Amino acid sequence: MAAQKLGQKFAPGEKGGIPPSKQDQKIDLRIAHWCNWAPRISGMYETTRELIEAENRIEGVLAGFCETPGLGAAPQRIKKAAEGGRVDPMHVHFRSQDWGWAMKFADIHVIHATKLGRVGELKPRAFFIHGTVEACLGNELEPQDRNASFSSAGGYIAKSAATFVTNERSRLFWSQFDYSGERVHRVNKGIDLEWWKRTPTTQDLTGEPSVLYGEVWRGIKHPLHLLYAVSQLYQENPEIRLNLWGCNVKRSFWQGMIKALRFDEFLGRPGLGNIIDYPEHYYTRGDVLVSPGIYGNVTRVHQEAMACGCPVIAWDTDPFQDTHPYKYAKAFDITDLGQKIMDASNDVLDDREGVAQQCRSIAEKYFDINLEAQQIVSVLRDVVSAQ
Repeated sequence: MAAQKLGQKFAPGEKGGIPPSKQDQKIDLRIAHWCNWAPRISGMYETTRELIEAENRIEGVLAGFCETPGLGAAPQRIKKAAEGGRVDPMHVHFRSQDWGWAMKFADIHVIHATKLGRVGELKPRAFFIHGTVEACLGNELEPQDRNASFSSAGGYIAKSAATFVTNERSRLFWSQFDYSGERVHRVNKGIDLEWWKRTPTTQDLTGEPSVLYGEVWRGIKHPLHLLYAVSQLYQENPEIRLNLWGCNVKRSFWQGMIKALRFDEFLGRPGLGNIIDYPEHYYTRGDVLVSPGIYGNVTRVHQEAMACGCPVIAWDTDPFQDTHPYKYAKAFDITDLGQKIMDASNDVLDDREGVAQQCRSIAEKYFDINLEAQQIVSVLRDVVSAQ
């Protein structure tokens, strides 16, 4: 009834959630993806949504999104997740699927979020690891941790028919939990390149140059070194501005530190506020984005910016060359980071369109969600046929 009050409608029976483009296709692989529902908040959610849409572009494949409620969720909350029908406000054609469809008709289940124990009992199943080894370990070492991210990931790898990772570092570490030595598969890490592209509309950002940072501020990626690097540049160029977003962890700490060190003098107008518009507007206007993942992992923000033609600088901490930025900076060297910021911004000043096309070409070569979907579907077909 709740879904009906919202004007949402469930398709009947086995056709639940079939996009119009699939109506006349013979469906031979039905995939239920289990993930938290967090539009515009969670990178894992956005990646899963884009993956599902890419899988649905493959002949004979029907993929659906099943919401996984968090630990300790109230019965009513679980019931609403099971009903499905939630609509993504940014992509109104995309909705969550009712669990009944997944439980009755899915050929295989892909687990993205491990917070619902009963999902781990479904077979056949595959496991998709979004987080880095260090992030999972760091979360579990927190005194108040309830998710056991590292341990649960290891457990899911050991008991899943297939596990997907998106870079060589992840394969190297997580494959130790695969006692068969055959079930961890490295796939491309992609985004929807049709969505992520330069826009005619841009965000009204300040700064010449305008430097961007938009990661989640936590232990594995934070703007500490970037703040110091821009502070050095600000002494020589008072027009530079650092436009930040994503500060949703320890916000009061960061605000206090930034004020105490007078870093607020070179912050752009949004301050520490989160994006309320389209990120593409920021990437299209920004001169350079810094994505300092400490352990060399490529982030969604990094991929989105490159796809939108904004040059990205990353630490040179990736020994496998899986990051694909516009430029690398020497790890944790704030002077070199500052120099790379100026190098990239000067390139943009000389030829913005040329730099944008170079970044876009890198994204098209390495960050295509359609390639990722094809790789995953190929593995899932093998798993299902082997049952």
